[in-house]
Amino acid sequence: MTKRVWCAWAGIGLALAGSASIPSPASADCLRRVYNRSSLVLVARQDGGPPAVMLPGQSVSLRLSRPGRIDLAAYCGIPSAGGTPVEQRTFDYEAVLDRCFVRFGGDLFVPQIGRGFIGLQETAPFTVNNPQQGDIILGPSAQPACAMPGAVLDRRG
Repeated sequence: MTKRVWCAWAGIGLALAGSASIPSPASADCLRRVYNRSSLVLVARQDGGPPAVMLPGQSVSLRLSRPGRIDLAAYCGIPSAGGTPVEQRTFDYEAVLDRCFVRFGGDLFVPQIGRGFIGLQETAPFTVNNPQQGDIILGPSAQPACAMPGAVLDRRG
């Protein structure tokens, strides 16, 4: 092997080693879920992207790879173009290194006892960070005043 070939291979090796040691920006890439355990139809939208529609009893997975937000809207029936939701919330989430969680609560005492200790921001009817950090649940207790369809059968003939 000539000296030029050896120097070329050494240069390529050093370039590869140098590019591997450059620090990259922190990202989490956590896979979390949004659950619909209510009788409503839930629509979730992550960072303004396409909506995910969940019928009662369904869930959808979301990939949290950087800080962002999740918009949630619950409807009594199938969401229409002009329909208004009966429940609507927006949650910010954090996804840094190995931590993915939904942010809620005030900034009071954050360094001492953590965010969300004092209930300054209500999340009901949604439950956040349960069953694991970053998950969101629309629980069965969410029972807004939905108009019930009229009786199909009428005994008066």
